[in-house]
Amino acid sequence: MTTKTGMVVGIGRAHAKAILLGEHTVVHGTPAIAFPLPALPVRALARPAEPGTGSQVPADGHFRFTVGGTDTALSGPRVAAEEALRRWGITDTTVEVVVECGIPLARGLGSSAACAGAAVRAVADLHGLVVEPGELYDLVQCGEQVAHGRASGIDASAVLANGPIRFHQGRAEPMPIGLDAALVIADTGVPGSTQHAVAGVRRRLAEDPVRAGSLLERASGLIEAAGDELSAGAAESLGKTMLDFQELLAELGVSTPHIDALVTAALGAGAHGAKLTGAGLGGCVLALTEPASAPGVSAALRRAGAVRTWTVPTRALHAGATPLSATTSEPGTHQ
Repeated sequence: MTTKTGMVVGIGRAHAKAILLGEHTVVHGTPAIAFPLPALPVRALARPAEPGTGSQVPADGHFRFTVGGTDTALSGPRVAAEEALRRWGITDTTVEVVVECGIPLARGLGSSAACAGAAVRAVADLHGLVVEPGELYDLVQCGEQVAHGRASGIDASAVLANGPIRFHQGRAEPMPIGLDAALVIADTGVPGSTQHAVAGVRRRLAEDPVRAGSLLERASGLIEAAGDELSAGAAESLGKTMLDFQELLAELGVSTPHIDALVTAALGAGAHGAKLTGAGLGGCVLALTEPASAPGVSAALRRAGAVRTWTVPTRALHAGATPLSATTSEPGTHQ
């Protein structure tokens, strides 16, 4: 794109994601199911810059950095964009990238992966290049290894997907949906740390390999059941499966009393099931309910301490669907 002042600017976009089932266990070989949240977008702008341009610490999700110059501030998006320029043989230029992130940070919704994906797309657009999906995934993964350490790849896939996916051992496949329901996402207001949570789960599994094998086998069974229930439109069964997986995540040590209270509040308001989504130890809770019950579930979650909620109709999750008709509520407001 060329601005009114004649400056060439590259634009890249990505979006949030939520994991339905499979967080943590996917790192240890199980499948996982995730879906995109286009209603929580990221936009990145890339433009030529002077070598001395520096970074800006994220504020309300907005930040900037440079690649190809003297900027050494380490972040997933910068690493991904710099690796992209290196692979493309573009080493004689300095590029400033401005990221406008509409995803709450450190909430398990894929903000780091989405920012990296949008940044790479913006840098590619600036240079008139089209990034193939496989290469884009690899580049985002480079950034995720910096942001989170050992990253399964599910975030890198889901923030670039246009519909639900089943992710397993680095491969993402479209996931069919026959469900007419609503998903209510509640922000606990507590930032999570993916690296800390993943390391804690790894320690727990290493302490008892026999129990770990049984737990991962149970997780795989629940995830496969959820895929069948999602396709068949079996909302009540899927809700029960979500609760079973929440119990498993609690065994792994990544739930908290606040998360447990939000799950209980959602069930009390009529949700079929609820669980944490993402790394846990904070972040967000995901509740499955009937569309007509979604406002009541959302209100109950806010009364129980959620700082905001988003409601996503499952019919908006189909690949190729129009942008999600999600709603956002702050404390004290009504949907």
